[in-house]
Amino acid sequence: MSIAARRRRLPAHDAFPLRTVAARTGLTPDVIRAWEKRYGVVAPIRGARGARLYSSADIAHLRLLARIVGAGRAIGDVAALSRSALEQLAATRTPESSTANSPREELVARVMARLASFDEASVTRLLGDAVVALGIRSFAQEVVVPLVHQVGERWAAGERSIGEEHLLTGTLRNLLGGLLHGRATTGRPIVLAAPAGERHEIGLLLVALLARDAGSGVVYLGADLPAPDIASAAEHARAAVVGLSVVGAGNRARATREVEALQTALSRECELWLGGADAGAVASGISAFRGLVLETLSATESEIARVFAQTPASTRP
Repeated sequence: MSIAARRRRLPAHDAFPLRTVAARTGLTPDVIRAWEKRYGVVAPIRGARGARLYSSADIAHLRLLARIVGAGRAIGDVAALSRSALEQLAATRTPESSTANSPREELVARVMARLASFDEASVTRLLGDAVVALGIRSFAQEVVVPLVHQVGERWAAGERSIGEEHLLTGTLRNLLGGLLHGRATTGRPIVLAAPAGERHEIGLLLVALLARDAGSGVVYLGADLPAPDIASAAEHARAAVVGLSVVGAGNRARATREVEALQTALSRECELWLGGADAGAVASGISAFRGLVLETLSATESEIARVFAQTPASTRP
């Protein structure tokens, strides 16, 4: 049936708004819209005011897809399947469910395998599907962090090449950077950067996305930035927080000097946060360090929520 015919025939009692569909499927509105736009899994009609309206059949189809994706399948692999094929797949134990590993661990393993063969297209597809299916928070915590740690540990052990690490970093940088677009917010922002000499920025990008996902404003400056430039940006943006990523121990002495200079330059009204693998060591090298050392993404999320809660409601997005 064409969308036009469906528009004419859809009964009023079978037209559900997006918030109802999200509640009934367990999917977020962002995921539903992304699956709709990218894969065409449903074709909602438009109500009198332009709002999306879904049928009970749409809800059933989305619940089926959510169940299959939740069991570890990539949405890109199952989106085009027929209803009967999906039902059969949902009733069958998937390879992921027959092992001791969780679906997220299986996804990480699949990406690692594609990295080993330098299959950039598959790495990009798997990660893109994962962020759509899981949302920013789960994607960051359950996929990106384990992936980055595994690649780093195996490279250090001589089991992975620097080329694989660069492929993962480049793919993540493109994906995460793209997700930052279209999420403009208002209010006093969090300025995020890595100090001079520090070139690792995946963790920084994750924090930027989590902050914007929580509704906080973000000014993302990227890696390898001198302290005076960070301080200038914070002043002009009237930043509530400056967050820095310090990862590489080889840059510790320089990073310590840069962070100390920044601490001196920042207004007392602006908080200073340090995150990354070397954050504790850098902070301990600074006399009277007044900032926060955030060792996990979860700790960073809690601080983001605290700062956002202090933002006047009139300036929130």
